[in-house]
Amino acid sequence: MNKDVMDNERVISFDDHGCYVLTLETVDLTDIFIRPVYKQIIVHTLNHYISSKGLVVYGWCLMPNKLHLICQVQKNIPFKELRKAFKAFTAEKVMEAVYNEPEERRDWLIDHFQRTFGFLGAQKKLELWKRVKEMLSIDLARPEIMAEHLELIHNIPVQERIVRYASDFIYSSAADYETGTEGLVKITRPSAVEQALDDIANRKSVFKTKFYRR
Repeated sequence: MNKDVMDNERVISFDDHGCYVLTLETVDLTDIFIRPVYKQIIVHTLNHYISSKGLVVYGWCLMPNKLHLICQVQKNIPFKELRKAFKAFTAEKVMEAVYNEPEERRDWLIDHFQRTFGFLGAQKKLELWKRVKEMLSIDLARPEIMAEHLELIHNIPVQERIVRYASDFIYSSAADYETGTEGLVKITRPSAVEQALDDIANRKSVFKTKFYRR
């Protein structure tokens, strides 16, 4: 996506029920989400927040140290409050799993995510996620913008050479949009966005055809 377009979408005035591109990063970009047990905590929590907390997820992609979301909140819960609760809950559950699972890096992970605070650092707490500095606002009246962002997050595993095709990566919504199959997270797929994604795919196909005919 054009950098100028992204700059124009940066949040200036926050709307609790607006749609945003949200990226959560682990502390020091630690690659915690490399084992299924930790990945499933994120999947289960997203589905719980979707079914019970009014979270609407249009797209997602979970990488070893980042969670990319395109989402909004519908119910009478402030977006930032829900985001804070999500971060706290997933941090607690992931660290519980670190304690209980046969994890070779257990001591290192616990020490790495442990932060001291209070008088002379006498108290300690575990922090999994970094503070969110900014989000990008998505205009729901412009489905082509959401489609472009979906393309970006769905292709991250391809760029990282984890998979050859975006739809092969199960910890994202790529297959939901590309093949129509229901993925691990219960996303919402606006028909206008699906059409915009089809338009992007068609343009790519035409470009490749023209390129290889030269």
